[in-house]
Amino acid sequence: MNKKIFKILLALVLLVIIGVVIYELVKIILPDSSVSLYGNRQENTTKISNERLSKTVEVIRENNFINSANAYVGGVLIVNIVIDVKKDTKLLTIESMLDKVLAVYTDKEKADYDFQVFVTCKEDTSEDSVYPIIGYKHKSSLAFKWANNS
Repeated sequence: MNKKIFKILLALVLLVIIGVVIYELVKIILPDSSVSLYGNRQENTTKISNERLSKTVEVIRENNFINSANAYVGGVLIVNIVIDVKKDTKLLTIESMLDKVLAVYTDKEKADYDFQVFVTCKEDTSEDSVYPIIGYKHKSSLAFKWANNS
C-alpha cells in the first residue's frame, strides 16, 4: 500500500512541476497584452498634431520643384515625410528645403521625434536617376543622412 501512495504522490508532484514549467514558458513566449506595444518610450513626449503635419506639407508644397507631399507619424516617434519631386531636382535643393520643414517643429518635438524623408521622382524613370532616396534624421542628430538604392 505504501508503494501505491508513493507513486500517486510522485505523479501529483510531477504534474504540478510540469504545470508550473508550462505556465512559465507560456508567459515567456506570449506577450502581455496589458502592456503597451512600445513600452514606456512614449511617456513624457509631445504629441505632434495634425495641424503641424499639415503645416509641414504646406511648407513643402510652396516649392515649385514638388509634385506631391505627405506627412504622417508612424512607428514609434517617427515623422515620415513622402515627397515626389520634379525631374532634375538636385538633392542639395531638397536638403535646403528640409531645413525650412524642420523649422515648423518645436525644439521639444525635434528632441523627441526622428524624421524620415522618402523622396521619389515619378517623372524620372532612367536607370541613372538618384531617386528614390531616403533621408533620416535621428533626434540627436543635427542633419539628415542620405541613402539610395544604388
